[in-house]
Amino acid sequence: MDKILRIRKEFDQVIIYRHVNPDLDAFGSQLGMYWTLKSIYPQKNIVLAGEMNSDLLKYYPSFEMGEIKKGYTLGIVLDTANRERIDGDISVCDQILKIDHHIVVDSYGDINIEDEKASSCSEIVTLLMKRGKAQIPLEAANALYLGIIGDSNRFLYHSTSQKTFEAASYLLDMGIDIEKLYQKLYMRTKQDLEVTKFIYNHYQEDGYIAWYYLSDENLKALQMSREQGSSYVNVLANFEEYSVWMAVTQNKKDNNYRVSIRSRGIPVNEVAALFHGGGHAYAAGATLQSLDELEELIEKLKEKINGKYI
Repeated sequence: MDKILRIRKEFDQVIIYRHVNPDLDAFGSQLGMYWTLKSIYPQKNIVLAGEMNSDLLKYYPSFEMGEIKKGYTLGIVLDTANRERIDGDISVCDQILKIDHHIVVDSYGDINIEDEKASSCSEIVTLLMKRGKAQIPLEAANALYLGIIGDSNRFLYHSTSQKTFEAASYLLDMGIDIEKLYQKLYMRTKQDLEVTKFIYNHYQEDGYIAWYYLSDENLKALQMSREQGSSYVNVLANFEEYSVWMAVTQNKKDNNYRVSIRSRGIPVNEVAALFHGGGHAYAAGATLQSLDELEELIEKLKEKINGKYI
């Protein structure tokens, strides 16, 4: 494992980072790495970085953030394409190991393990652990599996490969209970029904694009956070009339608007990058400073769609 993760004896502590606005893969890879390293290196100080106030954390067992101490420090940054999106200060680290599966735009690590063909960062981490013949603790295996199914949408996306199933198989060997994980992840409430009803009654469309908008007032009325508002983006998926679908939510805290973009066969990450965002070819995020920019975003997406169908 030392050679696989470059965790040498001289490192007194390891700080584990992931990106801001974390999803299942960000948490899955971060917490999977955290619990595994605590098991393998009990003598080292293993610390989690980033805000931990997401609703997604209900899917994981409780954990301790840890406290940064003086000493020779390795920072492991997971699932984060560029340094601007790292949740936490990496300047306290003596060396940085980057592990990521996004399109390479910023190899900011001293060591970079980058595989843009991987379904998820959790897949990469799992296979690194397998190469190192690591015995992954059950809580870590559960976290990594959630990360894989989160970014592959239960193995439905094109990024799913033989390696994805190899990683899932290894986690099965570690003792995960798939049925239990799925039940916890996909159990719905009456509130979900109310939100879905609101979206179906208020969504908008323009050509091959469909989207819904949730203002801060809407979010409060539906008793949900902004992050939860974005999580319903795939309510508009799988309709043959729409090649691109989006969730637009008001972020009153930062005085902007977050956009989650998904598509079927239309590369959207380059458009997202024009609006302070980025991501994968068919799943990306953007930030608008005002709703006036939404029309421009839609026009750019329509150009992508027209380019495909011309």
